[in-house]
Amino acid sequence: MEIFLEKYNLVKLYQKKSKHLNKTVIMEDIAAVIEKLLAKKKKSPGPEGFTRDFYQTFREELKPILLKLFRKIQEEGTLPSSFYEASITLISKPDKDNSTKENYRPISLMNIDAKIPNKILANRIHQYIRKIIHRG
Repeated sequence: MEIFLEKYNLVKLYQKKSKHLNKTVIMEDIAAVIEKLLAKKKKSPGPEGFTRDFYQTFREELKPILLKLFRKIQEEGTLPSSFYEASITLISKPDKDNSTKENYRPISLMNIDAKIPNKILANRIHQYIRKIIHRG
């Protein structure tokens, strides 16, 4: 693989920048994601049943708990089993006849606590992605 990749002049993410992607989660990371999450329109809860409104109401109490959880995940390198769970439900396609099955599509509803570390990492990656991947 190394020999193949050496043929191309690919943009690389150097050590300093890659360390930023793996840095320890801090309270501000969690707060920023929760704020953006709360700004979105109401969403259905995942299998655990906790809604966006729950996170909005108890965000100050939840932030230190989530910080502890996410740091443990970083230390151990293992996600809780609940992070792999999703509820699959059907929603109707807009402006379609709801009486036929073809006019529905499945969506997966994940637990909000599982979405938060995903969004933190996505935010970090977003800072570098345009430098690495060029539009063709």
